[in-house]
Amino acid sequence: MFDLPEEDETSQILAEMAAEGIDLTQPMQIDFFAAFEFKEQADKALPQVQKLAVKNVSFAQVKVQKPEAGGGVELVASVTLVPNAETLDEWDEAFTDCVEKLKGYSDGWGIAL
Repeated sequence: MFDLPEEDETSQILAEMAAEGIDLTQPMQIDFFAAFEFKEQADKALPQVQKLAVKNVSFAQVKVQKPEAGGGVELVASVTLVPNAETLDEWDEAFTDCVEKLKGYSDGWGIAL
């Protein structure tokens, strides 16, 4: 189903998900994660991330929480979409640019099953 270049990490991840039986033709919640050293930094980033839009779509939810492991705080931004490499890369680039300008570290994305 996926005949994609090996150097494309997002495509590889999607191919692995499809191989595990995840239906990538349906909309699903995608969570983008960013790590911040201090809660104040994450709180400052929250409204900026809420304003982000890719192709006129914004994150449905943005929250600051304690990470499952480690210190600091985590900002989680969620959007519902049909996952494909191009769209995920666009979202990831916009999210990363925003949080890095605000002293955060983009920590990837995942799906909520």
